[in-house]
Formats: sequence, structure tokens, C-alpha cells
Amino acid sequence: MSHVKKLELLLKEDVLLEVNAEVEALKVQLQKKQKKELQEELEYMQAVKLYFDEVIMDIDHNNLSEEDALEILENLEEMRVEDEV
Repeated sequence: MSHVKKLELLLKEDVLLEVNAEVEALKVQLQKKQKKELQEELEYMQAVKLYFDEVIMDIDHNNLSEEDALEILENLEEMRVEDEV
């Protein structure tokens, strides 16, 4: 399977689901308690979502190279490892 296809599946079936869930959870928390840290985290997660949405659009329009897809996959793996530590 190509790196682009692997990335597409990972984003659509895992990463974007987690990001969307986190965005919604932060919105709920902000409704209960307005905190600057929560607002900043929400803005960051919304930027992350926008970035991955743009990657999906690039994939859909065949504008993402195998090399770029591999780099994004490697970065996602590094982030997962950091989260597990």
C-alpha cells in the first residue's frame, strides 16, 4: 500500500476522529468554565484539524507526494510515541 493511501486511511479512520472528539470536548469544557488555557488548546486543536483537512484535500486532488506522505506518517508516529511516554 502506498504511503499516501496509508496516510489517508490513518487520518480518516483514526487521527481526525480523535481530533474532532478533542475539539468537541474542549468546547464543552469551555462552556462550563472559561479559561485561557482551554481556549488556547481549542485554537491549537482547531488548527491541527484544519491542517489534516487540508492534507485530505491534497490527497483527494492527487497533490500529495509519496515523500510528503511518508514524512507526515513519520511525524504522526513520533507524536504517538511521545503521547505514550
